[in-house]
Amino acid sequence: MLGFDQDQGLEMKNLLLLAVLFVISGCGHLFYYPTKHVYYTPDQFKLEYQDYKLKSKDGTELDSWLVKADPAVKRRGLIVHFHGNAQNLSSHFLNLAWATKEGFDVFIFDYRGYGKSEGDPSQKGIYEDALTAMNFGLELFNQRKKDDKEKFIIYGQSLGGIISLRAIADFEFKDKVSLLVMDSTFMSYQDIGFDKLASVWFLFPFSPLAYVLVSDSYAADDTLDQVRMPLLVVVGEKDKAVPAKFGKKIHKYSKANKKWIWKLDEGQHIDVFHIDEGKHRTEFIKLIDSL
Repeated sequence: MLGFDQDQGLEMKNLLLLAVLFVISGCGHLFYYPTKHVYYTPDQFKLEYQDYKLKSKDGTELDSWLVKADPAVKRRGLIVHFHGNAQNLSSHFLNLAWATKEGFDVFIFDYRGYGKSEGDPSQKGIYEDALTAMNFGLELFNQRKKDDKEKFIIYGQSLGGIISLRAIADFEFKDKVSLLVMDSTFMSYQDIGFDKLASVWFLFPFSPLAYVLVSDSYAADDTLDQVRMPLLVVVGEKDKAVPAKFGKKIHKYSKANKKWIWKLDEGQHIDVFHIDEGKHRTEFIKLIDSL
C-alpha cells in the first residue's frame, strides 16, 4: 500500500519494493507511517494547549493535545481530530488550528506507535484507540461547554476518516455527535489497496491480491448504515492520494439523517481549508451554526 499522506511520486525502485513486501507479508502495516519527531507545538503559534495521556482498552498509553479555543471569541464547541497516516499530531494539528480562532477547542491524539504514544499500529489496536479518544473527547466537551448550543464534532482526515468512521459505529454516545466530517478518505482498506496497485502499470498484476492479503476487519463499509448523524464529506477532484470516488461512495451509501458533499474542483489531499483563499472555513462555520 502506498502512503497517501506522503509526498507523491515515489521512485520506481521503492514502488517495486512495496510490491514485494505486499506479496510476501500483506500490506496492512504499510498503511502506517508514524514518526516520533516533534514538528511543532501549539505555543509556537501562540495557541494555548494541554497535554493528556490516555489509556486505550488494552492499557496502551496514548498522547493527546487539547488545543484550546480563543477565549476572546464565542465558544462553538469541540472538534475531535483524527489525523492521517504519516508523521504525528505535532504536524497534523495545524490543519484545524484555525478553528480555535472561531471558538472551537480542537482535541487531537496519536494512534499507538505515533509520536509519544506507546505500542505499534494495527487495525484492531487503532480501532480501540479511536473509541478511547471519542469517549475522552466527549468528556472534555462536557467539562468545558458553557452553552447548550455548542457542538461536538468528529473530524476524520485521510486514514483518520476510515478509522473514525468504523469506530463511531460502536461509539456509545453517537447521539451526542453534532456532525461527522469525512475529509479525503475511504471506507475499505482492500479497495484503496487495489486502487493504488492498479494505478501503477507494473504493479497492476498484484492488484487483485489486495482482496486476499489486506484485512477489512476494521473497515467501515459494513457498518456505514449505523452512522445516522449529520455527515459532511469533502473530496478533492484532483486528489491523487485518495481519489474523490472513494469519498463520493461514502456519501452515496450513507444513511445519515442529513448529509452534504463538497466537491472541490481544484482540491487535492486534505487541503480544503487552505485553498480558495480560505472560503471553505467560512462555509464550514456556517454549516455548523445551522445545525
